[in-house]
Amino acid sequence: MAGADIILTRLLDLQDTNFEVVDCKVSDQEVVWQIQHREGAVYICKSCGLEHTTCHDTKTVTLRGVPFGKKACKWVIKFARILCTCKLRVRNEKLVFRASHHKLTQRFVDHVEQVLCSKMFTVADVARLFELDYSTVYKIDHEVLRRLVQELKIPDPINIAVDEKSFQKGHSYVTVVTDCDIQKVIWVSEGNRKESLDQFFQILGPERCAKVKTVSKDLHKPYAISCSEYIPQALQVADPFHVVKKLNKAMDDCRKELSVGSALAVGKRRLISSLQWVMRYKQENLPEKHLESLTKLAEINEPLFHAYLHKESFYEFFHFRPSEVKPAEKFLIDWIVDAWKSQLRPLQEFGEYIERNTQVLLNIILTGRSSAISEGINRKIQVLKSMAYGYRNINYFMLKIMQRCGVLGSMWKPANL
Repeated sequence: MAGADIILTRLLDLQDTNFEVVDCKVSDQEVVWQIQHREGAVYICKSCGLEHTTCHDTKTVTLRGVPFGKKACKWVIKFARILCTCKLRVRNEKLVFRASHHKLTQRFVDHVEQVLCSKMFTVADVARLFELDYSTVYKIDHEVLRRLVQELKIPDPINIAVDEKSFQKGHSYVTVVTDCDIQKVIWVSEGNRKESLDQFFQILGPERCAKVKTVSKDLHKPYAISCSEYIPQALQVADPFHVVKKLNKAMDDCRKELSVGSALAVGKRRLISSLQWVMRYKQENLPEKHLESLTKLAEINEPLFHAYLHKESFYEFFHFRPSEVKPAEKFLIDWIVDAWKSQLRPLQEFGEYIERNTQVLLNIILTGRSSAISEGINRKIQVLKSMAYGYRNINYFMLKIMQRCGVLGSMWKPANL
């Protein structure tokens, strides 16, 4: 039996501690390990680490260990209490295999951390999986994320994408910075102000900021100011998704201007309203059954139909090649002129938007880059929020983004290594 005890002691990684396995009881629901001091063991003070050869008394504590399949695992440990000079009162001896904040073994906490960091499980999922209290798993997750973010070394980014993501209703945002080359989030900060992005560049420092070549983003003005200040050498590239979104918004405003407040008959206005989703389609993606609807639109409201055709013509801009920057610039100028001739205020405002950001739009053609990777990560963040039914703690939310969509999850290793 002595040889069996040695094997069990090694199985629980107790061979380098003052403890050993003296018994093991197995039932249908659980495995219970009886653990006591080795012969001639010394007792280590939990506070100062001083070794003692005598103890004041002994007590027993039960810890949860890594389960064996469907069977729960319990460690019943007989430990010493010592009178140490560091506190001048009775103290528990140090149990190196016990987690610092929970009645769990450190091996179990490491296992829970690994599942949280490497699998797409929510805290509630892990709590149910290991039959732990939700608050316990939440604390473990938050602790490991804080530990990992302190060890985080942001890689030297060359091409980055910057986007904002809502945290809660009421214009609460976080700024998400993605490395386009490794396709991972490398930084998240609170808010969508200039200071939010400034924080990232300040952490990078001047030397690493000088290495950034392109930054893809929407045309949010505070981000543009921050980039101009910290990475003036980098090409700021507009995101086609946000440009097209703004164009569709202008088209929708044109529809309202030409139909909702017009003198058209009620039946015609209702028909135009029913075509609003048809007008948002790119013509090349429009199902054949809707082509007749466009013909009806031309008959009912010709100015709106011409506005739709003008919107469609804008997509030709994205087909220019890097060697055709000058023709692309001429195309934008001509498109702006035609927008002003339309006499439709929403199209004219979009033309002004294009005129203000012409160079940033031309950088789309010049570099061939976009913030598509950032938009894809935004979708993953939305899934993350939905799985958790929202987050109350914005700092925890930012850490979870770094874990699920960034580099934190891949950094995980046991705390004692």
